This record gives sequence, structure tokens and C-alpha cells, in this order.
Amino acid sequence: MVKFADLEEMAKAWADEFGNALNASETYASVAAGWGVDFDGSMLFIFEASGEIEEDIGAFLDLQDGKCLGITVLPPGEDPPRPPTLTIRAPMYNWKKVIFKELDVVGAIMQGKLALTGDMTLVMRYTRAAVELVNVAEQTNTAMFTQFDLGG
Repeated sequence: MVKFADLEEMAKAWADEFGNALNASETYASVAAGWGVDFDGSMLFIFEASGEIEEDIGAFLDLQDGKCLGITVLPPGEDPPRPPTLTIRAPMYNWKKVIFKELDVVGAIMQGKLALTGDMTLVMRYTRAAVELVNVAEQTNTAMFTQFDLGG
């Protein structure tokens, strides 16, 4: 079984790569323009334990106006630096399906396969930005989602 400590470095490397890829994406910059300008654009992704993964992993994304200001990986039970505007949580196997486009991110939210807490109108207003987050994630090193049996 795999604990957070076994994944921490891999998760931090993925977070760094994901943040850099977001900042390099002209498409993300365009479709996420305005996100977090007149509100806090932070998001919390919670990758819930599933399969071999025994503990949840959090990723706090600090997003503003088409840029990623940073991503903080959070161990189980640790609170983010501030309350996020949106929290999206799901078992790791559903995150993997979203990243590899076996599940559409907006459809997964509507079907309850990704649980969203926060202002759904923001997600609807920035649907293209949500899709682009997934497109960029697919371009990063996805070993965290493929190296282990995630169940599901």
C-alpha cells in the first residue's frame, strides 16, 4: 500500500510541472483571463485515496487572470493556506479518467464523479478554462496517476 510520504516528491514534481505548463499555455492564459481578478481564484483539488493509494493528496492552486501563481501539495489533513473558492474532490481513479479524457471534466462534475464545492456559476462561466486545465494536465508527467493501481 502507498502512503502520502511515498508519493510526496512525485506529487510536488507534478505540481511544479503542471504550474509551469499552465503558465506556458497561451490557450489557458486566454480562456482563463479574468479568473480570480475580482474574486479569489484559488482552487483545491483533493485526490482521494483509492486502490493502492491509502491517503488523500491535496493540491492548492493559486490561479489569477490566466496564470498559476503556485501550487502547494498538501498532506492528508493539512489545511490549505487560505479557504479556496472552489474545491474539487474525487477518488484518484476518477481524476485519472479526467486527465486521460476518459471523462469530460464538466460532465464528471455534473454526474457527481467529481464533487464540486463552491460557486458553480464560476465553473459555468469559465468552462473553457476548466477544460484547458485538463488539457494542460494531460501534457505533464502523469506517473502519479499511472504508476499505481488506483482501483475503480
